[in-house]
Parts: sequence; structure tokens; C-alpha cells
Amino acid sequence: MPVQVELPVSGPAHDASGSSARLALFLSAAVCPGAGHFVQRRWILGALYLTAFVACLVMMLLAVIVPLMMNLRIALDLAEKGSNEAFRTISLVKVLTLFGLTVMVYLAALVDIIAYARRQARRQLNEHQKALVPRN
Repeated sequence: MPVQVELPVSGPAHDASGSSARLALFLSAAVCPGAGHFVQRRWILGALYLTAFVACLVMMLLAVIVPLMMNLRIALDLAEKGSNEAFRTISLVKVLTLFGLTVMVYLAALVDIIAYARRQARRQLNEHQKALVPRN
């Protein structure tokens, strides 16, 4: 006895998960790491990536700005009073280390967004395939 299975006439309906995955990737890549996680409703991980990225970025900027401001103060004191205080150097190793850490947080957030979107797509495909299997 042959089993009949109803197949959809057109392809599967376009769902919003593909567009939300693209939006999440765009937000994490272009706006700030962690923003895409909020689109995916992964609040804690989004907050962690956002906090880690902003903290690394602020520390890197401070590693450059603080010595520059101190040098400006020293230069102004030298011009005004003839002070002989030594200029501060910017630690290239510290700046590059913090930059590398910032880039690693950024890339980890992007990889996590892509991996989560793939897992969701695979899960939806499995559910769709299970729905097409005939039940006796």
C-alpha cells in the first residue's frame, strides 16, 4: 500500500530567522560586539561581549591618552617655569597587547554569532525534515 506525503507546492516559506541572523552579524560587526547577541536574545553573553570590548577599548585609549596628556602638562610647565621633568613614553607593547585583546574579543563575538546562527538554521532544518516524514 503506497504512502502519500503532501509536499509543499512552493518552497518553504521565508522565515525571519535568516534576516535576523544577518542583522545580528551586522550589528556585532559594524556597531559593537554584543549588539548582535541582543538581537538573538542572548542577553548575558551580549552583555559580557559588550563589556569586555568596551573595557579593552577604553584601556587601550587610556594607554595612549594619559601619557600624551602628561607630556602636554610637562611641556607647558617647561615653557612656563623651565621645569626639567622627563617626558613620558607610550608603551608600544602595552598598546599593542590591548589592541590584540580588543581584536580577539571582537572576532570571538563574530564567530559566536555565526556559530549560533548555523546551529539555529540546522535545528530548523531538522524540524522541517521531521515534519515531512510520514507517520504511520
